[in-house]
Amino acid sequence: MYSIGAVCVMAYAIPFFWLMNQKSTTLLILALVVGFGVIWSMYGAVLGTLFAESYPADVRYTGVSLGYQIGAAIVGGPAPLIGTWLMKEYNGSYVPVAVFIMICGVISLVSIAFSKDKHGQELDD
Repeated sequence: MYSIGAVCVMAYAIPFFWLMNQKSTTLLILALVVGFGVIWSMYGAVLGTLFAESYPADVRYTGVSLGYQIGAAIVGGPAPLIGTWLMKEYNGSYVPVAVFIMICGVISLVSIAFSKDKHGQELDD
């Protein structure tokens, strides 16, 4: 489900910004409902389980916290600055920002490809 959500984010990045750029309240609401209400929910809902399955019980909280916080600091924190810089460099075009989001999606898919499937395994060992 996480991978499906990541692919949907990548596929929806350009349409999302296009809808927001139409200067229509209705299309803005549509963009946000589809983006955050549907697509983000696909992977956001399973993120906690994915993180919990990624670490053994004795280091789970530390591993999840470090992974989440370091990722947020490296990409999440500067993302608005990167987006602003891309908009400036490309004369206000939202396409480079959407491509940046797609690159983040590819990194997510590569990362998930390296994770081990723990379906049906005991997580308390």
